Amino acid sequence: MSIKWKVSLVLCGLAMIIGIAAFYHNQQASGTEKKKVEPDASYKEVEIVTLVNDGRYLRYAVNYPVFHQKKLDQEMKRFAETALDKFKTSFSEASDVDEDHRYELNIDYEITHYAKQTAAIKFNTYEWKGGVKGAHETKIFNFDFKKQQFLSIDDLFLSKKKSLQKLSQMTFEELKKDRSLAENEHLLKQGTSPEAEHYQYFAIKDRFIEFYFPAGQIAPDKKGPQVLAIKKTLLKGMLKPEYINKEKNKNEKKEPIAKRKIVKLPKQGGFNPNQKAIALTFDDGPNPSTTSKILTALKENKGHATFFVLGSRVQYYPDMLGEIRKGGNEIGNHSYNHPLLTRLPLKQAIKQVEDTQQIIEKAGGFTPTHFRPPYGGTNGQINSAVNMKVTLWDVDPEDWKYRNSQYVANYILTHASSGETVLMHDIYDTSANAAVTIIKELTKQGYQLLTVSELEQWKEARAKKVN
Repeated sequence: MSIKWKVSLVLCGLAMIIGIAAFYHNQQASGTEKKKVEPDASYKEVEIVTLVNDGRYLRYAVNYPVFHQKKLDQEMKRFAETALDKFKTSFSEASDVDEDHRYELNIDYEITHYAKQTAAIKFNTYEWKGGVKGAHETKIFNFDFKKQQFLSIDDLFLSKKKSLQKLSQMTFEELKKDRSLAENEHLLKQGTSPEAEHYQYFAIKDRFIEFYFPAGQIAPDKKGPQVLAIKKTLLKGMLKPEYINKEKNKNEKKEPIAKRKIVKLPKQGGFNPNQKAIALTFDDGPNPSTTSKILTALKENKGHATFFVLGSRVQYYPDMLGEIRKGGNEIGNHSYNHPLLTRLPLKQAIKQVEDTQQIIEKAGGFTPTHFRPPYGGTNGQINSAVNMKVTLWDVDPEDWKYRNSQYVANYILTHASSGETVLMHDIYDTSANAAVTIIKELTKQGYQLLTVSELEQWKEARAKKVN
């Protein structure tokens, strides 16, 4: 054998060794995909397909369901494998992959609804590319078994345009009650406007339609995604009958209900912008005997009022919140135990308001939007920190000082005028008796007795009419 031939053999051997080493290195870096199929723990008809790779630099776990429904299964598989192929391509094209710059992908799903009529599947995708946190995306599929088609928001409603307008109004009014979302009302209004793309992420459930709003759509990104469930009965006349039918839409398992939900429509402000109006407000309660007397008078005269409650008293009388709201009245925040907030350190002042918010939310299941500082004492720092509408007053009979029902009633009836807010206290018998007289007399004089929020709307309606 010639020297040249020997050299050639050595070089070939080295090339094979290098090739094999490179193969095993790449294999170790990118790993080997394993596939398994197992039953879904929640739904016996469904199977879970899992694709797993635990390579040194490339790792992924991809899950998708198999319903044994050809059209649905094809799309579930296509969605998962397309995302995985795209991810693998990114890895293969990357030049800076090492221990500190790994590529990781996780695709998981949740069957949020499964019934005779429809199924709703929510996919969550998390990516890390080169050690940097990448996309977190949510994709929701709604599939109609009877029609054998995937559903868009347009497929749910009898009339697209009218339904989107009503859906937009309901959604905006409910979400703006959350003061953290209401910080950027322009973004909230824009993200809930009656455009189909704003409501493309939804899930048909037993008794609700759940809407998912990605981070950044209705509030700044830092707030994260938001969820709102709307009871189907509120969508009667809008929603197609097959998606309301209880038997066809009954899930096999009990469905959790979103924390933020609309179960009844707010009573429409029955005020007339052409008729004079006034807002009666009551501080320092609730007190069962005196507050109830005022509520009875309001009900008998078809009037509303706003009650600015103390957290310390709500703890004693939590059931009164339901009694107040039952008549269409409003509840506001008046601090925990009535200190002059401007004399407290800012942190303590804020705690007075926030603790009361939590007490009201726990007792009444809602979040007040209006705040009245004790003694009217507040400043820009406090107002900014509590992030609520600050409500003061126009007429003050000082009923806490003058415990005389006739004096208090006469003072208010001679000083109050349309568009103003009246301050009283619902913890004194004399004030409650005066309130009964005032409510009857103002109603006779043609005044609409409105909550603070209703009076704001009344003023807006009048301003629009003038312009």
